[in-house]
Amino acid sequence: MRQPRPQPEVDLDQLLRGIREFFQRTFGGVGGGVGTVVLGALALALLVWLATGFYRVEAGEQGVVRQFGKFNSLAQPGLNWRLPQPITSLVKVNVQRIRTAEIGFRSASGGGVSRDLPESLMLTTDNSIIEAQMVIQYTVSNPKDFVFNVQDPEVVLHTSGEVALRSIVGRTPLNTILTVGRGVVEADTRVFLENLLDTYGTGITITELKLQAVDPPDQVKDAFQEVVRALEDETRLENHARAYFADKIPRAQGQVQVSVRDAAGFYQTQIERSRGEGNRFLALLGEYRKAPQVTRERLYLETVEEVLKTVSKTLIDSKVNVLPLLDLSKLDTTDRQTSSPIPTPTKP
Repeated sequence: MRQPRPQPEVDLDQLLRGIREFFQRTFGGVGGGVGTVVLGALALALLVWLATGFYRVEAGEQGVVRQFGKFNSLAQPGLNWRLPQPITSLVKVNVQRIRTAEIGFRSASGGGVSRDLPESLMLTTDNSIIEAQMVIQYTVSNPKDFVFNVQDPEVVLHTSGEVALRSIVGRTPLNTILTVGRGVVEADTRVFLENLLDTYGTGITITELKLQAVDPPDQVKDAFQEVVRALEDETRLENHARAYFADKIPRAQGQVQVSVRDAAGFYQTQIERSRGEGNRFLALLGEYRKAPQVTRERLYLETVEEVLKTVSKTLIDSKVNVLPLLDLSKLDTTDRQTSSPIPTPTKP
């Protein structure tokens, strides 16, 4: 950043002494009283003129001092002094205030907004017409460039902003501007505008650039709104489908892994069981070869034992002659369900 040139120091005593010597040479032949009065009046006028060189720069401002129209120095906030006019002149520039430029519309003092169709109507790359409105917020970063490089920097900013927006819109399809490409249009427009302002040397810095409205013309606005809503629904459904996919696929993959592990466990269990049965059969075969009769009787008894576990049975002594055995449990149950109690006979 260029350092501001220091303000020239003026020796008032030397200046007054030189003026006094000039008047003494000029009015030396005039009576002493008249010369003294004239000299005093001129000195007083000079002091008053020099006093007009004092000025105050408020906080957040910088003063641009011009000497015979050429840049002389920058004055910082506070009390300052310069050579009075017409030798120097002063322009105060607020470098902290955020200023606003409106493209495509104008804000009224009462709070209303009026459209500026000659500025807002633009042509897209697919030959469609849209109405675009934009707000630019900016500050003055270089007071010297702001005052000297362009005649009216705020008008230059307004015109450059319109040029930048038209250029970016002219490269973009209509559907992109109305839906997902609005942020890209804002970013590209800001870059384009900043390059223009740097080229012109306006001393302006863009702090924010925002599209207020991007709409088709009134004659076809309803139809375009339907298209926009349809595109939004399409995006919403796509997002819903992606969320469903992201939820179901991992879950299905997890279930597949569980099923694979279960199958592997069942497979291993069956293999081990088959091996155990095979080893048991081989062990039994060895015993059978050593003692076939004993082994045969043991197998018979084990089989009978397994079968008799599941049936009702009554053991009787073969040496005792008994009537054919009835199933007393069934009979007892049937009698309790279907017959009434038999009365006890009484003696006559």
